[in-house]
Parts: sequence; structure tokens; C-alpha cells
Amino acid sequence: MANNSPIFSKQGDVSSNAGTGMAPTLTTGSNTYDGTNAAAALVYTAGSGGGFIQRLRFKAIGTNIATVARIFLNNGSTNGTAANNSFYGEISLPATTAASAAATVDEDYILNIAIPSGFRIYVLLATTVAAGWVVTPVAGQY
Repeated sequence: MANNSPIFSKQGDVSSNAGTGMAPTLTTGSNTYDGTNAAAALVYTAGSGGGFIQRLRFKAIGTNIATVARIFLNNGSTNGTAANNSFYGEISLPATTAASAAATVDEDYILNIAIPSGFRIYVLLATTVAAGWVVTPVAGQY
């Protein structure tokens, strides 16, 4: 019997592709707002029962200039077609400096949304950065 109004996910998921790939590193930027740029990274795919995305964790992995991360919901079809994407939100990512005596910053973007089976989340940086940002979904599969 299907759970038609799930409160809790069945299984945790911090992968980018329904358990098959880990968090991508973003370095290339494009100042677009439709999610169609090839630099947009797939950061989450809902499994066959759908998924719940609590947040996206952005972790700087070295020295970067300040930028903006734009978050897009995708209907499961090619993100190269603007009509398949919805610009959901964005987060400012600060300039970072790698140091052996201090941690690099991490930022959380709260989503708290359920998405249907096969739907995806893509992220695109507005400007190119040097070291990059790792984007990890904190999510669950139904």
C-alpha cells in the first residue's frame, strides 16, 4: 500500500543522483536565470517514490571569489530546455581563503520541499571561482 501523504522519508539520501553519485564540485559560472547553461550541476534526483529535500549544503574547498548559487527545479527532462526548469532561489556565497589553521565556510540553503519521482535539482554559480564549492543535498527518498 502506497503512502499517499508521507511525513518522513523512507531512506536518507546525500547523493546527487538517487544514491548513485556523490556531491558535485562547482567552479564554472554563468550569469543566467533559466537553468539551461551546461555549467548547471545536477545535485539531486528524486527516486521512484519521490523525494524530500531538506537543504543544500555548500562547502568551500579553497580560495574563491564571492559568487551567487542559483537553484533550479527540473521536471526530469533535459535541463537544456528552459521550460523544463523553474528558478527556485539563490544564495550568496562569500569570498573564501584556504588556510591550514582555519576552516572554510559552509552555507545551507533551506528547501524543505517534496518533489515527484524523477524531478531534479540543478545548481549554477553566477561567476567562475578558483577552488570551487561542493554541493551536498540533505534529503530523503520515499
